[in-house]
Parts: sequence; C-alpha cells; structure tokens
Amino acid sequence: MATSNTLTIENSLLNKSQIKESVFVLAFSILIPFLIHFIPVSGNPAGAVFLPIFIAPFIAVIFFRMNIALITALLSPILNYLLTGNPIYGTVGIITLELFSFVLIAGLLLKFEIVKYFAAPISIIISMFLSQLIFSSLSHFPVVLTIGLPGIILISFINILIFPLSKKSK
Repeated sequence: MATSNTLTIENSLLNKSQIKESVFVLAFSILIPFLIHFIPVSGNPAGAVFLPIFIAPFIAVIFFRMNIALITALLSPILNYLLTGNPIYGTVGIITLELFSFVLIAGLLLKFEIVKYFAAPISIIISMFLSQLIFSSLSHFPVVLTIGLPGIILISFINILIFPLSKKSK
C-alpha cells in the first residue's frame, strides 16, 4: 500500500532516480562548457563557436525523460554563469530560451523517422532563429549561425553517433 509520501513523490516533477539523473546531467552540462572554454579560439568565445552548452541537454533528450532535459536547459546557463562566469551575464536569458526551445524541438523531431538523425542541428538552427527574432534582429542571424557552425557540426556528429544507442532509435 502506498503512503502519502510515496504518492507525493510519484506525482511530483521528479522521482528519486530522476533527481539523481538530473544532478548527473546538470554536472555534465557544466563540465563540458568549462572544458571547451580551454580550447583556444581566435576572435570569438569558444562557447559561441562550439556551442557546448547544447550537448548535455541533447543527451538528456535522447537518454532520459523530457523533464530532465527541460530542467537541464533551464538551469545550466545560470549554473554555468554562477560557477564559471560563462556565458556572459547579458546572454544568460537568451541562451536559456535557446536551450529550452532546442530541447522542445529536438524532443519533437526525434519522434519522426525522416529527421531523427538530424534533430540536433535542425533544433539548434530553429532555436537560434527564434532567439534572434525575439531578442535581436534577424540581420544578426547569419552572423550567429556562421560563428556557431563548428558547434552545429559537432552536435550533428553527436546526434548521428549516439542516437542509435538509445531506446528511442528503435
């Protein structure tokens, strides 16, 4: 028989195992960008070039439940800023919106056979477009896209390589 505490946990946003998974994915979402920022890149910040903050939420979309991916998308920009100083404070809100929309779009696209192996790059491009539409002007979109092209290519490879390992690929 379930107790009231059990019912509360079962009906909450996260159960105990999902809390552990969320902490793991959040730690990963801080570690990857932290390490990427050590790569020397001339002209633009390494994060803007390689887009490492998108990797952990995408892995969460593939291997975990959507709520874990959304929590990661919402918390990783501010946690990264508080712990490492990156991304730049003025971009935390923009990146949070990009990650949140990226996770939602990727989760949707992974359900369609025709695009599931390209869900990540398509989702990044759409989320960047939306953030430029809301926060800036579309005239900046080609610049943002060009700067982030290496990161889009990187996450494309990640998408192609790890998606077949997930239960969602079947």
